Amino acid sequence: MKKVVILTFYSIFSYSMCSMFKFNLEKQYADSPPRELFSDGEEYSILAVGEDIDHSEEIMGLNQVRYFSSLEEVKNQYPDLKVEGSPFFIIFNDKEVVLRTSELNKAIRFVEENY
Repeated sequence: MKKVVILTFYSIFSYSMCSMFKFNLEKQYADSPPRELFSDGEEYSILAVGEDIDHSEEIMGLNQVRYFSSLEEVKNQYPDLKVEGSPFFIIFNDKEVVLRTSELNKAIRFVEENY
């Protein structure tokens, strides 16, 4: 009888701990941008809204540019990014958002200076 009580308690405890861990993990990933926006390694990636980046392949440290022509388009695809206007640029490293700005020159300068 004692074993049954201990096993039952252990099962309930284990299930509770797993559920809490899963909830925290899901919340963490729900608050972070999608992985496809992050860069690889030491380079950066940019999400550009309303203004494309000419000759992006010539910018040292820039891995990829995702361009959206309109604010509505980016809000539909990535509503959690909270894009504030157009033009707007969000720079990502391999882990997180590192800069949010409405100035193209500021975005390019950040990538070049921090690469």
